[in-house]
Amino acid sequence: MAAQILPFPKPSPAPSSPIATYLWVGEAHRKLADLHGAGHLPARRLVVEASRLRHQQELIAAVRDAGGEIVLDTEAAELASVGRHSGRVRTAPWALPEGAGPLGPDHFRADAKSDVIGQIARLAVSSGVTAVLSPAHHLGDPAFRDWFSVDRDACLALRRALDREGGQGIAIDYPLIVPNAVLNQPNQRGMLVATLAALPIDYVWLRVAGLGADAGPLQLSRYLSAAAGLHNLGKPVIADQLGGLPGQAALAFGGVSGIAQGIGERERFDTGDWHKPAKPRPDDAKFGRAVRLSIPGLNRTLTRSELDVPASAKNGRRICGCADRACCKHGYDSMVADPRGHAARQFFSSIAKLEAVPDLRRETYFLSHDGPMAKADRTAREIKALRPDAAEAARHNIDPEALMKRLADHSRTTEKIRTTLETIHETRGNDVPRARVAALRSGGAPKSAKGQP
Repeated sequence: MAAQILPFPKPSPAPSSPIATYLWVGEAHRKLADLHGAGHLPARRLVVEASRLRHQQELIAAVRDAGGEIVLDTEAAELASVGRHSGRVRTAPWALPEGAGPLGPDHFRADAKSDVIGQIARLAVSSGVTAVLSPAHHLGDPAFRDWFSVDRDACLALRRALDREGGQGIAIDYPLIVPNAVLNQPNQRGMLVATLAALPIDYVWLRVAGLGADAGPLQLSRYLSAAAGLHNLGKPVIADQLGGLPGQAALAFGGVSGIAQGIGERERFDTGDWHKPAKPRPDDAKFGRAVRLSIPGLNRTLTRSELDVPASAKNGRRICGCADRACCKHGYDSMVADPRGHAARQFFSSIAKLEAVPDLRRETYFLSHDGPMAKADRTAREIKALRPDAAEAARHNIDPEALMKRLADHSRTTEKIRTTLETIHETRGNDVPRARVAALRSGGAPKSAKGQP
């Protein structure tokens, strides 16, 4: 009898979960619309602010029509802030008249005369958004300590208002806006989780005051631990306004399901000036902020003038410039000519590379020789060793010693972050729980205020 040869079963590929990548549209909506139209912006999830919504319709419609997801930010936290309510957010539909002060707790009651909750629901339905960030506030507000109770009731009221206005299919996400100290206390975190578990929400957006792309090793380590404590909710967790390597590390280590940031903005969340009266703005003051350039792989941004200084050193343009010719055809020159385009392409490229790696190997990839962490460490060391041209520094009126000291300090911080993450990886193993996958929620066509097409 002839022997029967049985083929060896092929191993099934390791699972690779999608990463929810949310893009805060912000100030760069025109540039982002151009990039999207040219096919250079693979954004499928947008976050739009209520105060800017009317200016961003072109980009919103393009992403929504392609089956993407649109999330509305109510800007409730800023509108209730002494230092922020009179700024750009004052053009939100539910802002008080100029000079009337910030919104208070009573404005977010279900029966408030101002009907803030009802206005939010009607705008969400008429704009055809996919989800709304529940009107929530900074839990470290020294002027009012019970925002969480108000916000819990506001979330329930918003669900009823959306259903009443015809927005039954519009989801609610909850932005948990907390100081580091609150998030890092297990008893406080447990109380937050218990309350959030009873709310009609899809995702939790974790927005931590004082944390961003410049987070140090201890901050990042605590963030990963705190994010893991939110997994008991059984809901996806979005790292909101946590840019750079810290945001990528949170994704690679399974602490969060997705990330939300802007292009050249919204990479750090800070409330340092929220609770102080805003300073008067000089009549001749320029609006907007200086565009900062992202050095590939460095986890650091500099202004154009600052970047030109280390780039003036021998090999400086090569080290500081973009080597990806699919991103910047002419390297350094292309990068500085189109900083937002460069930043957008690099951001989405980094997420795509991480997303392609199986879940249980993402930590290893992130820390490997060719991974983002090791590359950032090497780049920081190379830049630290540059010797800028003194004449170029003088032309930009920049102190080269002070600038290079900052870059040297950044190199040391990057090395410490790498060591910290390697220690975490070695001690916890691969069988730790990971954040739930955040599925893409497609939006529909815009509707009228009563929910009719």
